[in-house]
Amino acid sequence: MRLTVIGCSGSAPGPDAACSCYLVEQDGWRLLLDLGTGAVGPLQRYAPVTALDAVFVTHAHGDHCDDLTALAYLRSAAGDAGSLPVYGPAAVESRLAERLPAHRKFTFGPAPERIGPYRVRTAVGRHQVENWAVRLDDQLCYTGDSAPCDALDDLAHGCAVVLAEASGFDDEPVPNHLTAGDAGRLAHRAGAQLLVLTHIRPWHRDRVADLLAEAARHSSCPVLLATAGLTLNL
Repeated sequence: MRLTVIGCSGSAPGPDAACSCYLVEQDGWRLLLDLGTGAVGPLQRYAPVTALDAVFVTHAHGDHCDDLTALAYLRSAAGDAGSLPVYGPAAVESRLAERLPAHRKFTFGPAPERIGPYRVRTAVGRHQVENWAVRLDDQLCYTGDSAPCDALDDLAHGCAVVLAEASGFDDEPVPNHLTAGDAGRLAHRAGAQLLVLTHIRPWHRDRVADLLAEAARHSSCPVLLATAGLTLNL
């Protein structure tokens, strides 16, 4: 399984990164986790828009799903008549319904137990809207946006890599989000082999060393910062 960070900025795009989007590839199969604001542009450096097999969207906030609209136009312009499955909470389809072109060729629905080669588990986190954290096999657990909760702990337990938001610091937490310290504690409880911090807000870009340090204080595994273009073989 190969993970490529397409976008990793939280809430709004930053000067060096689009919003949340992660390309997961295995055996020639391409799955996107989220497609937030600005991400469809850099996505095209790593995969043709017609070569995607499915999209999993954690929740219906723009920094995680709004570039599905642009993806629909690009696939149509490329002559792709295929229907692309989009898995996620029902609110994702509702958010995008009025903006998608009539020829969108997307099918929305809940996540099945398998998506392509991946065994899929989900858990509903604690966020302003319904957020589905997702686990692919025992290799990758992605939090989306969520405050700490038992459901997230259960999903991440025993997973090799935790891809977790770090939307703030323990001394200035953001409601319904993980701090860097929360991410470290989640990885520790999960027994993860690697923690990757993402969803870094643009106004924290000058404090990434502090985010990493806070997460590392609580994690029992190495901690990396997600950056645009980062590729990991899991």
